[in-house]
Amino acid sequence: MIKLNFFSLITVLTTAYFIKGVVVEGSKWKLDDKEAVLFFDIHNLSTFREREEEEVDDFIQVLKRYSYSACILEKYFDTQTKPLHILLEQCPESNGHETILASLIKKLAQEEPLAYIVVENIEQRAASGALDDVIGQYNIIGKASFDHRPSATHTFYHQSVTLYDVLDEYERIMSHLNNAYVSSSDKVKAIHEDKMEIIEYIYNGMLQEISTHAIPLHENFIAVLDRFSSDGIPPYFEKLGKIIHQLFSSIIDLYALHRVLSISSERKIILLAGADHTQYVKSEIMGFLDAEKECGYGDFEPGVKTTSSLQREDFYSLLM
Repeated sequence: MIKLNFFSLITVLTTAYFIKGVVVEGSKWKLDDKEAVLFFDIHNLSTFREREEEEVDDFIQVLKRYSYSACILEKYFDTQTKPLHILLEQCPESNGHETILASLIKKLAQEEPLAYIVVENIEQRAASGALDDVIGQYNIIGKASFDHRPSATHTFYHQSVTLYDVLDEYERIMSHLNNAYVSSSDKVKAIHEDKMEIIEYIYNGMLQEISTHAIPLHENFIAVLDRFSSDGIPPYFEKLGKIIHQLFSSIIDLYALHRVLSISSERKIILLAGADHTQYVKSEIMGFLDAEKECGYGDFEPGVKTTSSLQREDFYSLLM
């Protein structure tokens, strides 16, 4: 049985007007014959405003060098290099602002195709992200900062997102995670079950909020909030937004872990995601799967102010 206060899981978070981000830590791990590099992105710190856009170019230059070196080794030395399989938590761009999470795929598409480089968007939160935006910003600015929230498989627009969309998104991601669970080792199944206990607890809390306040499932959520706009939305809507945020953040933790573990060791796996998601993956592979750390740069510690970001030479050392 979970012995947690439900509200201790719902951290007090305000939805950011603009998604920004910079990588503050990177570490290279060996798990049996699998190589993994984990990057920790910190969102929404104005300290790094100037670094964010140049960081995208730095990372792309390192990818180009990796691809070029791999091609040379194959052509002239008959040596095979492991392809890089990058798992990216892709964020939406805001007002054209470029960050490594928001802009990497777009900017790579503008370049010549890079051999040995694969980028996979692991973001699954389209409906939940859109509804979280709507609730978090409705009282403050009367609208969300983005027109829509895309994921790897769906796009949801703020003007039309419903609670039913969020519940349906939960079921779709759970279906994928359940399939991943079936094919996992006993150790990974134990990690999965621990996380799912928390996820199901938060999910039941969300259903309780919806039921208690008879919140419509199929109605455009902005229209639902509009009925309360004259006096401001009731506190239970803000509480619901925080629950949804925490629920789907926990789901992405588990989704990222399964993707890292499921990719063949014939590829070098790169996880590039929000620091909390990467921290979860790191703690599980290090604490329960006995991964060995080979090297690392930067320093991320939850709750501690970060003052420096990774530089191009750090990316190079970790990827090459």
